[in-house]
Amino acid sequence: MFKPKFEKSIDFILATAGLILGVFIIFLYSLSPTIHLIGIGLALSLGCALYIIIKKSIDDDIPGYKANINEKRILDIAYLFLFSLSLLIWNTSIDRPFSYFLIFSLCAGVLALSIYMSDNKLDYYIQYGKIIFLSFNIKYSIYMFAGYIPGVDPYGHAKMNDLLAKSGNIEVLMGKEMYFPIMHVQTAVTEVISAVPIKDASNFAIIIPFVIASSFVYMVGRDLFGEKIGLLAMLLVNVSDFHISWGSAPQTTSYGIILYYLLMYVLFQVFKDKSNPKWISMSIFLIIVLIITHAVSSFIFVITIFALVFGSMIYSHRYGNNRKGLYGGLFLISGVALLQHWFIALYSKGGRPFFDQIVSGLHYYVTGAADFLNRPEATSEVVSSTLPPFFERFADTFGLSLYLFFAIIGSLFALSYKHRDQIRFAYILVMIVLFGITFAFPVFGMRNIIPSRWFAFEYFFVSMFAAFAIIQISSLTNRVVLKKLFFVTILCMMAFFMSASTIPNGDSPLWLEDSTISTTYNTPEIRGAETMSRYSDDLFSDSRYGSSVLGVCLNLDQSPLQNKQRMSSRVNEILLWRNYMLDRPIRTFAKVEGYDRRIVKKEILGPEVLKNLIKENKIYENGEISGFFIIK
Repeated sequence: MFKPKFEKSIDFILATAGLILGVFIIFLYSLSPTIHLIGIGLALSLGCALYIIIKKSIDDDIPGYKANINEKRILDIAYLFLFSLSLLIWNTSIDRPFSYFLIFSLCAGVLALSIYMSDNKLDYYIQYGKIIFLSFNIKYSIYMFAGYIPGVDPYGHAKMNDLLAKSGNIEVLMGKEMYFPIMHVQTAVTEVISAVPIKDASNFAIIIPFVIASSFVYMVGRDLFGEKIGLLAMLLVNVSDFHISWGSAPQTTSYGIILYYLLMYVLFQVFKDKSNPKWISMSIFLIIVLIITHAVSSFIFVITIFALVFGSMIYSHRYGNNRKGLYGGLFLISGVALLQHWFIALYSKGGRPFFDQIVSGLHYYVTGAADFLNRPEATSEVVSSTLPPFFERFADTFGLSLYLFFAIIGSLFALSYKHRDQIRFAYILVMIVLFGITFAFPVFGMRNIIPSRWFAFEYFFVSMFAAFAIIQISSLTNRVVLKKLFFVTILCMMAFFMSASTIPNGDSPLWLEDSTISTTYNTPEIRGAETMSRYSDDLFSDSRYGSSVLGVCLNLDQSPLQNKQRMSSRVNEILLWRNYMLDRPIRTFAKVEGYDRRIVKKEILGPEVLKNLIKENKIYENGEISGFFIIK
């Protein structure tokens, strides 16, 4: 047992330590101008400092606001008006302008206020439905704009799914995907049964279940903290950057997130129903399904359940709880099953087992590339030539910083003597472990865990504790007007900076336009490539468009444009010039002094290159894309 004074001060001690650690992380920015160091450091230091300041001022006994029916209906009308206006904007615009993101964010703010003013089951059902519709709004604004499938990897997955539907032979799945076939099989079956194109089948099989899976955040949050916090957490998940990104670019990661969210709900029921065999059996089944669905998702799940076991053991040891073995058996089953499958699955056809490939990659990074702050941002050449303006980089990560800021405050509240319990303690440890891995590997220059794939999983927990913090902070005042203003302002800011981040918004960025490569290609860009491929196989373009549209979609053996200096050497080949290239970047590579690997360089070809190309033989144009035959 803890001594009483120490036990009641754990949250204060951790807040003090977090404040110091946050300041240290901010200091690291002076050594390596990686913008996430500023974002994480500010979220940690300011979150801990605010908690220390307001801890004793929070009054949980303040009665909830009782809204009248007229106020609720006015908010419903405002939501419908803003929602309809956002649909009108993205259906009548070439891309999504600033006004779309502003209206979308206001809609999220109004919805948050409606959640706060809800006080009966009918209200809760209405808000739940509004969250689902808002989530489809932002995801379809990307998905429907694309001529095929948004993203890079989704092209390959969609192609494989289409081939699987037409052939019925699982061997058409490329590389390791044959050993992780669940998403592919479901999408192919959906395409066959519904008799629709692969884009629509991907929507039915992945995007719709993906949005609905966020309901598990609501259900867990509701049982942990109450109805309003559960709904607010669900809203936060659905407007977050990576949830929007994976929900609009359907692939195996998207399907893995669906199963992960479902598993988190089932595991919560295991805890809640005291290891009911029904929930344990369902957990084991879903664990096996997840493992043969997606490698990264299943690995993140194994790390999650390890942290749950570890957190439960610590809590049981300190507080004498008799549920010391919570999730222990499930952790062993998931760990053994994961390793067994990785021993069998081949990373590529005829290649090494998946486990060998992962271990050898980890060994390479640990023994060769790993070093503290071994990042390209730490080199003087990158800082002076390719690093975008600080304000734009900060704006791009500000949404994540806000989520972490409130999640940190919510975690400290949950660790306080009044709110502490075993499952909340375990969830907080899960966040610490997952974010520790997500940020620690890149700090040491190790990229083999693909950190960008982890955030959507972490948001399951972040959203609940962030929502808890927002509700707790709102109790600082008794003035209803200030409470309403607080909810609308905070959710508008979080929704705006998350939805407008270049993670989900590469097609029409509000900032970092010169360094954000769009991988969402419109219909004329797809049709132009299809038309030119009927007359020649010697087509080339920038690397992203070339690999996705020319390589995967049209199955052409193409060599992408490396940089504009090499363009003239591609004699007797046809360059597909996109209007996008006039003022937006393409991906090239460069070697910088002081860094051990090539870095991605974002290069804008611009009007000068187009002016020189016009001297060549223009053989095709459709308004968005032109074909130039390169001659000597």
